[in-house]
Amino acid sequence: MFISILLLSLQISLLGTTLGGNVLIWPVEGSHWLNVKIIIDELITKQHNVTVLVASGALFITPSVSPSLTFEVYKVPFSKERVEGVIKNFVLTWLEHRPSPSTLWRFYQEMAKVIDDFHRVSREICDGVLKNEKLMEKLKKGKFEVLVSDPVFPCGDIVALKLGIPFIYSLRFSPASTVEKHCGKVPYPPSYVPAILSELTDKMSFADRVRNFISYLLQDYIFETLWKPWDSYYSNALDGSHWLNIKIIVEELIQRNHSVTVLVSPKSLFINSSSDFSVKFEEIPVSYKKSNIDSIIEHIIRLWKNHRPTPFTIWTFYKELGKLLDSIFQVNTQICDGVFNNPSLMARLQKGGFDVLVADPVLVCGELVALKLGIPFIYTLRFSPAWTVERNCGKIPAPMSYVPAALSELTDQMTFGERVKNAISYSLQDYIFQSYWKEWNSYHSEVLGRPTTLCETMGKAEIWLIRTYWDFEFPRPYLPNFEFVGGLHCKPAKPLPKVVWRYKGKKPATLGANTRIFDWLPQNDLLGHPKTKAFVTHGGTNGIYEAIYHGIPMVGIPIFGDQPDNIVHMKAKGAAVEVKFNTMTSADLLSALRTVIYQPSYKENAMRLSRIHHDQPVKPLDRAVFWIEFVMRHKGAKHLRPASHDLTWFQYHSLDVIGFLLACVATVIFMVTKCCLFSCQKIGKTGKKKKRE
Repeated sequence: MFISILLLSLQISLLGTTLGGNVLIWPVEGSHWLNVKIIIDELITKQHNVTVLVASGALFITPSVSPSLTFEVYKVPFSKERVEGVIKNFVLTWLEHRPSPSTLWRFYQEMAKVIDDFHRVSREICDGVLKNEKLMEKLKKGKFEVLVSDPVFPCGDIVALKLGIPFIYSLRFSPASTVEKHCGKVPYPPSYVPAILSELTDKMSFADRVRNFISYLLQDYIFETLWKPWDSYYSNALDGSHWLNIKIIVEELIQRNHSVTVLVSPKSLFINSSSDFSVKFEEIPVSYKKSNIDSIIEHIIRLWKNHRPTPFTIWTFYKELGKLLDSIFQVNTQICDGVFNNPSLMARLQKGGFDVLVADPVLVCGELVALKLGIPFIYTLRFSPAWTVERNCGKIPAPMSYVPAALSELTDQMTFGERVKNAISYSLQDYIFQSYWKEWNSYHSEVLGRPTTLCETMGKAEIWLIRTYWDFEFPRPYLPNFEFVGGLHCKPAKPLPKVVWRYKGKKPATLGANTRIFDWLPQNDLLGHPKTKAFVTHGGTNGIYEAIYHGIPMVGIPIFGDQPDNIVHMKAKGAAVEVKFNTMTSADLLSALRTVIYQPSYKENAMRLSRIHHDQPVKPLDRAVFWIEFVMRHKGAKHLRPASHDLTWFQYHSLDVIGFLLACVATVIFMVTKCCLFSCQKIGKTGKKKKRE
């Protein structure tokens, strides 16, 4: 049986044909792609054909030629520089406005700008596929069996619906699990499930639960407002580390003789479609430039650096966040348009005979491509702020009383104040998701030709591959179609050379034979060396998992995004010490290093996490690829889909039943009261009559 896997992302797409099933992937830039790529490699190893939809302005995803991996590159009107700008704006916004009680509002103000820019790019990606009749026609003829997508980016779900195939979501989280709650219908009781990005644990004090509750509310608000534009898009339609993770999956799929195609934008900062990577890249035409992506990345960093969320900055943070999201939206929509407005690209995808699409929900449109091609899709992701996507779209439960919202920097052991912070984090992220993503609702509706919403389309993901595991996560409820594959990129360390040094530039003529020069240090090999005592890290998920894999304690210097939250997780598990980026001194760093090196508990806890990570019945990469192949074999995974997706919000919370029962109780009480009053009146009249006689 021939397999094609298609990965769709902000600027990614895979398309190809070999022995096995046909998988379509809608990937996302950055670490999202790295995780999906690992799954792709595993699918290819199992003789599946993988096709990846890649926008022409993709930053991380590099299309390549391979028998089992195909990259379907569609044109988008943006460049790699624009994608890089969106990422930079996001990072800078996080660095400058990192959420705290004093900076929360400022943070969301700045982040809104970044998200808006992000959504513009994402929409262009969606249009690049969904409005590309030739590409859609090609995808329809590809006979895909499933679409794997990441709900961070819209449209992977729409593509799956358009193609009439099931789709799977692979994701880490959405803020306060907003998407998982509202779209995936996963329960997230704020009483014990800390909202994503809230930096809380499941052990919360009363104050922690308040913080957790607010985190959920804020994230829900953000979800509704900032993502509102996607509602109309979906109704009209029915990058970074992301790519690095998907790339690992792609490589594994190729090793298993699968054909993989990646849809990528030529403006992608990280995805090189001309590399030797054995993947077929389909470029997505976009109008933005790489500088636009650069500006978004800078905005993200500035936002987190200058407006890191605090009780005093939260309003500013979210105000800036809104600007950032708007920038992202502009880039994202160009990528979407580059696919859907490209008839030749859509025709090639429809003829690709894809079995599944793998996408990262960080960028929209992977799900749209899968729906357009009539194939299932899978999401692979790290997280969404406060689990917004996972909660609202994936319907995963996240009680804010003990589940800290993603990016809230809370643990599951929360005080009352922390629970308040967690609740606000969830609320803000939900608000952002519901409001900002509304434009995607109309976009999805336009592409699919019927009224729908972004979250509804995301909720059709067959499987959600979350790139963490219980060695990292705090205990919390999850659903059967959510699989944890954290550390899928980890591998045993290779022997080190005599001298290890990072060096960029021309190799010196006098360099000794015992010295090797690296453009990038072999981090995994260094962490696996027996003499490594500690790991100074910015707190990225990939680096943290490599440290867990090798049992190395950490000194965390988080900068933006999920990094502060990741370090909070490691601190709660006794394997890390945090140093504040904006206020640290050399003495602080030295003290932190001495603490993790000379206090045995840190090494012991790191080794304990390592043993937990290795003590799994199936390796994370094998598990990710298994579920992709499972969806391909069974044309979806509807038996794992909870009925909560079919319920209204008041039915989900049983408010109609509670109201009915209360009405029944009130009726009984009323009837009993009336009977008692009537009896008393009768008895009183009888007594008076006897007295008169």
